[in-house]
Amino acid sequence: MALFTLQVSFCLVSALITYGLGIYVYAKSPSSTVNRLFLAATLTATYWALGEFFLWQAAGYEGVAFWLKASSFWTLAVAFIVHFVLAFTGHPFAEKKNRGILVAALYLPAVLFALIEIFTDRIYTVAFDPVAGYVYLPVQTDLLCQTETAFIILVMLFAASVSISSWRRAQPGPIRRQNRLVSAGIAAVIGFGSLSGAVLPALGIHAPNLVFIGILVFSVVIAYAVHRHGLFVLRPETAVPEIIRTIPDGMILADMNGGIITANASAANLFGVAEADLPGRSVASLIPPAAYAAIMAAVTERGRLSDREAVLAGQGETVVSIAASIVQDPDGGNAGIVLIVRDITDRKAAETALRIANEKISLLTQLTRHDIGNLVTALSWYLSLIAEERTGPQSDACLASAIEVTEKISRHLAFSREYQEIGVHQPAWQPLEALIADAVGSLPDDGVSIVSSVAPVEVYADSLAAKVAYNLLENAIRHAGSLTRILITTEEQPDGSLVVAFDDDGGGVRDEEKEKIFTYGYGKNTGLGLALTREILAVTGIGIAETGTEGAGARFEVRVPDRAWRRPGEKGV
Repeated sequence: MALFTLQVSFCLVSALITYGLGIYVYAKSPSSTVNRLFLAATLTATYWALGEFFLWQAAGYEGVAFWLKASSFWTLAVAFIVHFVLAFTGHPFAEKKNRGILVAALYLPAVLFALIEIFTDRIYTVAFDPVAGYVYLPVQTDLLCQTETAFIILVMLFAASVSISSWRRAQPGPIRRQNRLVSAGIAAVIGFGSLSGAVLPALGIHAPNLVFIGILVFSVVIAYAVHRHGLFVLRPETAVPEIIRTIPDGMILADMNGGIITANASAANLFGVAEADLPGRSVASLIPPAAYAAIMAAVTERGRLSDREAVLAGQGETVVSIAASIVQDPDGGNAGIVLIVRDITDRKAAETALRIANEKISLLTQLTRHDIGNLVTALSWYLSLIAEERTGPQSDACLASAIEVTEKISRHLAFSREYQEIGVHQPAWQPLEALIADAVGSLPDDGVSIVSSVAPVEVYADSLAAKVAYNLLENAIRHAGSLTRILITTEEQPDGSLVVAFDDDGGGVRDEEKEKIFTYGYGKNTGLGLALTREILAVTGIGIAETGTEGAGARFEVRVPDRAWRRPGEKGV
């Protein structure tokens, strides 16, 4: 009696442990096919174990018959275990293209036998044993029972052989140990299952199904493999589909004619096409003709291409880098082409900004060297005059001129320090409201009302962008005479650009000076502030112009291209 109680307890313990283990494994990687199959196997095994437990708790014929029928779908536990082993070892039957074969050879027979068990007594029947009471017995003389037994034995032996073969093929290390442990677990299930399915009934012994002892052993072995040897972590046989699905770069597998066979979600997002719509399309429909021709020529001639830049049609200014390589079949023939597509728009924008900055710094170096050279020549001349005629009538004027020249040199050097910072740091997305607030906070309080009414947007600009707002505000206050108010607004244009306008109520700018005020050295003060402003903006393609009316006030319009501004949360550049 104690042994019987222990055997029944194994059913319940097995149900609890397999359920918990299945949930744990699934939670490690819900998107993994192997993990999902393991969960399915453990859940059906739990269902089977609970059915067996309640069957042996039933007191009469009706109870035993009910739970016998209720647990008829135990055959699906076997099917899921076999499918799990095939997927775990990377067997060809587990591939998507062979799914129909797997369903026909494994799942349909399992469901068919379950339905036969529910609606007939030709496989299992309820009988009375003087010692054990009501029990269920296999109808060993019936062909259906014999067929089901043969099916279960064959598929489990097949799973065991696949697992053992994978173990023997694996190189020494964690993968080999994982396969060995899985094989041992399968062997335990087969061994204890054979005892209850064939050996004990042949000896006339009626007891709870010992297969649950095997399932319990299998669960313990799997738990040990998870904890000690990293089971269900990415493995060579199962990692590739998961990696392809999750990599941020677009991946396309095409035939030798450029017809897409499969592609990942990143590629679909990059090209703005639904993932399901990519198979069957031509690669040539997604990338520019010149780039496609160059790729096909390179892979045909050399077998691979490391980097080909292209601008995607219909994707604004999205720039991509495409790498491609020939995929060979097992016989060494060309089976297709794999393409890796990477969005390098941000990188190209930074490269362009750096190139422009270097060009402007080079120009500045030439201009500064020339201007300071002239100023030093003038300074030397004034100092020479002073040295020759220290007390003469012109000495004071020469001294004043020398001091003025020295101040100009100082201003040129200060401007150079600011200018050399342009493009040193990569442009970044910056909140427009914060840039203006910083600029306003840096200005002296001189009674001018500054009203900012800009949209909550971000602009892609050089790190000195705050200097732009400051220079425009400071320039207005310095030169606008009777200025009392400055209004800063934003307006989106039909072409997608954004105009940031600085309007004041001062005297305005004469028409003939509207462009000159942005040139180097022009102006009443240093002649450098607005020139610096234009150069900072130009790093990321932002323009500036004075569009006000003389006598009615100045208006500086900063025009931001559509790729250089965005609302918070949007993707830009």
